[in-house]
Amino acid sequence: MNRSLKRSLAAASALLIAATGMTVAAGSAFADEDVKPRKSACAAEPNNYACLRVSDRREVAGEAVTFRGSLSKEAQRNLASWTRGENTICLTRYEESPRKNGSWPRQTLDQACTTLNPNGTFGMTVFLGVQGLHFYGVEMGPCRADEDECGNSDPGLIGVGGNKKDRVVAVRTVAP
Repeated sequence: MNRSLKRSLAAASALLIAATGMTVAAGSAFADEDVKPRKSACAAEPNNYACLRVSDRREVAGEAVTFRGSLSKEAQRNLASWTRGENTICLTRYEESPRKNGSWPRQTLDQACTTLNPNGTFGMTVFLGVQGLHFYGVEMGPCRADEDECGNSDPGLIGVGGNKKDRVVAVRTVAP
């Protein structure tokens, strides 16, 4: 074997070991360092299933913040089925970091719901009264479908996991 090929194989082996180690580490705990707070985020799988954007990444608690987004055709069909055509979506707020088991505590903000526009876009202006850094997503509104669909499906559209480039929509609210 020539020297160049040996170096290439050694480098490839090192990369494979490093990648495997990183995969195991990432799989063992979904830490808050794994997400990248941004003004916008889109679901990765299926590609651009749902996207969300916020007007401000930092705002005084109690001041208005505008969220805008869009849903893919597939997400629109799922929403229409889930809500029986009401097409309501609601904002969700996630804590700054996951629990020890890797799950992210979240709260549906029932006062921050809107209907989807016919072109698959939405917008809502909300007053965020809770101080601190929080991540945001959107989920389907109240389930109006049959019991099987409502009980065995996830209403989430976009949240903290499975987003392109590990981005998550973040807003830090501060005291006045």
